[in-house]
Amino acid sequence: MGKFLLYQFRKVYAANPAFFVCFAIWMALMTAIVVFIPKGDSFHFVNTRHAFWADILFTIQTYFGDGLFVIGVFIAYCCTQQWNFARAVLGTYIFSGLICCVLKNLFDADRPATVFHGDPTFHVVSWLRVAHFNSFPSGHTTSAFAMAATLAIISKNRAFGIILFVLAVLTGYSRVYLGQHFVEDVWFGSILGTGTACFYLLAMPYVLRSKRMSFGLRFLQVKI
Repeated sequence: MGKFLLYQFRKVYAANPAFFVCFAIWMALMTAIVVFIPKGDSFHFVNTRHAFWADILFTIQTYFGDGLFVIGVFIAYCCTQQWNFARAVLGTYIFSGLICCVLKNLFDADRPATVFHGDPTFHVVSWLRVAHFNSFPSGHTTSAFAMAATLAIISKNRAFGIILFVLAVLTGYSRVYLGQHFVEDVWFGSILGTGTACFYLLAMPYVLRSKRMSFGLRFLQVKI
């Protein structure tokens, strides 16, 4: 099993090293911010720098991590009969979403709207509902990075992988900009999304090697 998983890990990284190099740089930067800058300060740095055009842009961008958008991508791949992409997107979305949901309820952290209630500098847009609870981790960021990592690995296209990475980062930024999450929520969401996508793509071939474990899971079989 160990040799098989090591082989799969190398296979996943080799599929799109450009994506993983970008992610490593992102992680180094974000970890430094989370560790050395108070979460209120990092939140205000992003949230208080706003403009109307950015309100529109990031309102649109935030839907890259929305469940309906991910399902739309899944349906689009089904319609074009790209079954490997479709199964990968659906599988990683379900897997990462379930873990994220458990963690949200486990930590039950207050969102910025609760923490900064009454703060005149707190910026929100009038056309979006602002959530108050279950802040950690960011679900949109988790979904965005899970889908980005999945498609980058399956496609093996380095340019496409970089584009997907940028879209996932912008989605995470939008969650702070729109007053929905703290930077640490986005940081962990990116880890969770990318991590669960890689684990799913690593583990699923092993799981499906067992007849007992693979019963009912054949429709989620993915080839890297």
